[in-house]
Amino acid sequence: MNIKVLKRDKSIEDYSSEKIMRVVKAAGLTQKEARQLTASITKWLKKQPRPKITSLQIRDRVLIEIQKINVAAAKKFIWFEKYKDKHYGVDI
Repeated sequence: MNIKVLKRDKSIEDYSSEKIMRVVKAAGLTQKEARQLTASITKWLKKQPRPKITSLQIRDRVLIEIQKINVAAAKKFIWFEKYKDKHYGVDI
C-alpha cells in the first residue's frame, strides 16, 4: 500500500517511516522505542480508509503514541511542534 501524505503547503509526498523515526528519536526515544512507535503509526495508517492522509493527522497520532511510551519525550515533541507551528512560513 502506497500511503500519500498531504503536507501543510499542499504538496503531496510518500509516507516515510524514517521521518517518524528521526523525529521521535530526536525527542528522546530509544532506538527500540522509536521502532515500536513507528510500527504502531504505520499499522494505524494502513487501517485508514483512504490512501491519503494529512501530515497533521500523522502528527496527532504520533503525539498519542509517544505519550504512551515516554512522557518527557512527548513534552519535547510537543514543544518542537509548537515551535514549528509558530514559525511555519517564516523565513529565519
